Amino acid sequence: MKKIVMACGDGMFNLGDEAIIASFLPEIKKQIKNHDKNINNKKVKIKVFSSNNKKTKELHNINSIKLDISVKGLIKNIPSIIKNYSKMDLLVWGGGNLISDGSSILYTPFHLIKIILAKLLGKKVAVYGIGVGPLNGWFVKTWTRLILNNVELITVRDENSKKLLRKAGVKKKIYVTADPAFCLEAINRKQAIKKLEKEGIVNNFTKNNSKQPLIAIVPRRVFHRKSKSIIPVKYKVKFGMIDKKSKNKFKKFVNDLSKTADFLVEKYNAKIVFIPMQMISAQEQEDHKISKEIIKKMQHKENAVIINSYNYSSQELKAVYGLMKLIIGIRFHSIVLGSSMNVPVVSLPYSLKGKRLTKLLELEKYSLNVEDVSYSALVSKINMILKDEKKVKKGLKKKIEILQAKSKFNVKLIARMLQ
Repeated sequence: MKKIVMACGDGMFNLGDEAIIASFLPEIKKQIKNHDKNINNKKVKIKVFSSNNKKTKELHNINSIKLDISVKGLIKNIPSIIKNYSKMDLLVWGGGNLISDGSSILYTPFHLIKIILAKLLGKKVAVYGIGVGPLNGWFVKTWTRLILNNVELITVRDENSKKLLRKAGVKKKIYVTADPAFCLEAINRKQAIKKLEKEGIVNNFTKNNSKQPLIAIVPRRVFHRKSKSIIPVKYKVKFGMIDKKSKNKFKKFVNDLSKTADFLVEKYNAKIVFIPMQMISAQEQEDHKISKEIIKKMQHKENAVIINSYNYSSQELKAVYGLMKLIIGIRFHSIVLGSSMNVPVVSLPYSLKGKRLTKLLELEKYSLNVEDVSYSALVSKINMILKDEKKVKKGLKKKIEILQAKSKFNVKLIARMLQ
């Protein structure tokens, strides 16, 4: 029996993290079987960290280790973590942007504690398809150097992440691969249509889609992360510690998105589908509430709908992205999931990771940094990408084939460690 513990993100049901888990589970079993014919799927046991064990079981059909995302929660759960670690063969740490001091210098050390406990117990650790950056201060660089130089495998999702690890003093071999969620398998198109029709999101999609295309907006709270602070972002938001300038920027951003949504309805007769990727109140990142703020300011509210993303598996959600004519994505994994379904994406990156991904997909021409978003600029990018739709799809198809192969290579390297 091969036992793996996966520490992906913060266990708070960010749907990008859930997509990474969902892509890993079938692929690791396939890769292990390819490397060792004596191992079958029933001999591979995987656990993940989760704030809600029942929800994780529903989503992935696996057991999980309870972990509340706070210092108090971590300390409280250390006995359970040690118990599970003592029985495992390997800790898979990642993916996600787990090494960064952009929002709080405590963010990365908090996550690195999981690796420290594993190494204290003499266990193997694989750093799995992570993103890195920004990484400027000595404190997080020191933690990163000391911990990552003692793991067995490091894979990162882009070349810039590798460069930042090298600058921080990481000497271990680093593989540049791709985000793990690129290899997530979607359910088929007919099943996705049936799901949306059942939930009342669309009506007779096959007949009406040519007349009323679906265009997705994937929002998130922005302009509140760029302060060099020891205080984690969720507490800044929770206790109203966001500066007035950032609040005003966000209000303008919401206004620009609502006007853009109205434009899409008027010019393209579109139905606007808001897809929240984070809905847990504990993280103060309730995308569905931001979606409601945008819709509230729209003139054509009747042409907008919010998907309850937590009613969808990662495989279902990826297929839903595939039904869109266009995606306006702020969330990193909205760009991953949408582009890998060959859907044109107007990326609105709020951080380094989004900018890198947009460049990797050669979508910079159609992208706007959140700081530069205005109604006129965004409409211009939308018109441009829809005019170039065939060319964009052709380019994405070639890129995604390469990125999916690199994504699977992440898992192949991990399978080798378990031989």
